[in-house]
Amino acid sequence: MSRTVMERARATLRFSVQRYPPLFYLLVITLWCVSLDGMFGVLNGGRGLSFSPDLLHVALSIFGVGYFMRIVDELRDYEYDLVHNPDRGLAKGDVTFGDLYVALGLNAAVLLGTNLAVSWVRAAILLGIMVHALVLWWLEKNWAPYQRSMFLMIGIAIQLHVGHGLYVWVAHAERTGTPLNPQGLLAILAMVFLYLHWEVMRKTAWPGTTKPGEKLYSDEVGSKASAVIAFTVMAGAVGLYLWLTRSGLFLLPLGMAVINLTLFFKNRRPRVLSGRLAARTYFAFLFVMLLLASMGAAHR
Repeated sequence: MSRTVMERARATLRFSVQRYPPLFYLLVITLWCVSLDGMFGVLNGGRGLSFSPDLLHVALSIFGVGYFMRIVDELRDYEYDLVHNPDRGLAKGDVTFGDLYVALGLNAAVLLGTNLAVSWVRAAILLGIMVHALVLWWLEKNWAPYQRSMFLMIGIAIQLHVGHGLYVWVAHAERTGTPLNPQGLLAILAMVFLYLHWEVMRKTAWPGTTKPGEKLYSDEVGSKASAVIAFTVMAGAVGLYLWLTRSGLFLLPLGMAVINLTLFFKNRRPRVLSGRLAARTYFAFLFVMLLLASMGAAHR
């Protein structure tokens, strides 16, 4: 006998909590949104941090579209997980494709409905992010070059992160009643570089130190080049924010990235350790943004 609606809903909820822990992602996404929104305020020459119900709605919307992306990732990785992660909910049959399709539909309806009530532009950006996530799924199943190249994958997938930044940028302008500041695009580009630093570094390793079947950026260009690329994009993020804010505090995360790169070359440390330090560097960058945003425009 088929499962009841309530049983399927509970199974989907368990799966969601396991694969997208709400407390962790709410905290991280809220930090990201508040920091970036505060920097937009600083670049506009006014107050940095300015909390409001609308900013909370922005964070919740980014959280929601992140959940949409995670479900698509789980659907996309189903065949891989059958072999490498058989304990995951979809792979072992706790939830079905149909359950996750329902979750995607409900998620999209809530996101688009609550944002259309505020701004059609915000709703359009979120729709674009969701459509792009589905396109990535199709590309992985149907386009061989995309399947083979990690750098091609991230080059196309990073547009999701660009969409997040554009959403916060537009929401800030609408909330404050100010024109869109072109400098905000540079701030978003820096956030893209920041994410790429963490993404590339956590998937860079020395030969012989990885598990069979892992996909790494270093497989394509070599360990040294991959680590240097990860460092270079961090330097790009720091350079952009140094130019935008004139604050030397951004040299702190750059210093952490230098330490990580040095340890990677000197000790040939496992990639998991380099990935963790890259994550700490990422959060250090966000906290510097938060600190400067709390100071407002006085430092400029």
